[in-house]
Amino acid sequence: MVAVIFIVTVLATAVVFIQRISNVAVATNNLAMQGSRAWQAAEAGAEWGIYNVTTAGCPAASTTFNLSEQSLAGFEVTVACTSTVYTEQGLSVTMYYLDVFAQSGTLGSSPDYVSRKISLVVED
Repeated sequence: MVAVIFIVTVLATAVVFIQRISNVAVATNNLAMQGSRAWQAAEAGAEWGIYNVTTAGCPAASTTFNLSEQSLAGFEVTVACTSTVYTEQGLSVTMYYLDVFAQSGTLGSSPDYVSRKISLVVED
C-alpha cells in the first residue's frame, strides 16, 4: 500500500512538472511572437519616418501613432527626428537621424509588455 501511494505521488508530481514546463514553453513562444510583432511595428515606423523626411523633412516634434492593422493592432509607435546639414565638396547634404520606438502593453503592469527601438540615419 505504501508503494502504491509513493508511485501515485511521484506520478502526480511528474505530471505537475510537465504541465509547468509546457506552460513556460507556451509563454516563451508567445513572447517571442510579440517581440517579432514589435520589431515589425518599429520597422513600419521607420518606413513612415523615411518617407516623411525624404518628402517634407523632419517634423518639428516627435510623432506618436497607434497601429490598427491586423497583427500590429495595439502597438504604439513613436518616431523622433533630428537633422544636421553638412557641406561636402561644395554641396549641401542633410542627414536625418531617426529614433523609432514601438511598444505594446504597459511597462511594469503588463506581463506581455514588449518594445523595440530602431535608430537609423537617412541622407538626403
